[in-house]
Amino acid sequence: MDTSTTRSQPDFQTFLRNWMAQLELYLQLLLHHLQFLDQQDESKLEQLVHQVMTHYHQYFIAKAQVSRENVFLVLSPPWFTSYERTFHWLAGFKPSLAIYVVKSCGVEFSSDQADKLERLSVEVKDKERDITTRLAELEEQVVAPPMLALARMGGKEVNGMMNEVDTAVDRIAASMEVLVASADYLREKTVTKVVEMLTTVQTVRFLAAMVQLQLTIRRWGQAWDAESPTE
Repeated sequence: MDTSTTRSQPDFQTFLRNWMAQLELYLQLLLHHLQFLDQQDESKLEQLVHQVMTHYHQYFIAKAQVSRENVFLVLSPPWFTSYERTFHWLAGFKPSLAIYVVKSCGVEFSSDQADKLERLSVEVKDKERDITTRLAELEEQVVAPPMLALARMGGKEVNGMMNEVDTAVDRIAASMEVLVASADYLREKTVTKVVEMLTTVQTVRFLAAMVQLQLTIRRWGQAWDAESPTE
């Protein structure tokens, strides 16, 4: 058994539970500020935006640690509900979801902001396609005849071929880790670029919508898993 897996999974589950609890608190603050915008100080709004962005960055740092230990664990994460996982693309939401949310959350854009957002949308979708293509190429390697032949050995050593199995799996895991890191980088970078083109008030509205969507999907997933019959 891979001891790194048994060590990292409970640690990350504890981290995620605390992280989600803090995210709930940030959502309450974001919604509160939106209710009383005319009474808000710009610097306080900026501070809240920074706190939320930092909170998400801490999540990606913790997730990267698990990915380095066992990338296959983050690709099929047991700490998320089955419903949450239906939204996943390479261990997380698609980066373009951020653009969809900002367009749908009631923010009114200037013509310059709208143009920048459209250019960003094209750029992000192109990068998503590039990563998806690289993922498909990697998956083809997994099901290629040499890999299938090694897999059929069922863990038996034949003329030292188990070493080839270990090497092949390590190579695929390393490539997959790079893809997950690329996807996470694009996720963070997309949100950062969206925020950079918004005013502070628009950013608060956008972040509130993003957090609300994430927590709603999680609550629905938890409710559905609780209602599902256990085997």
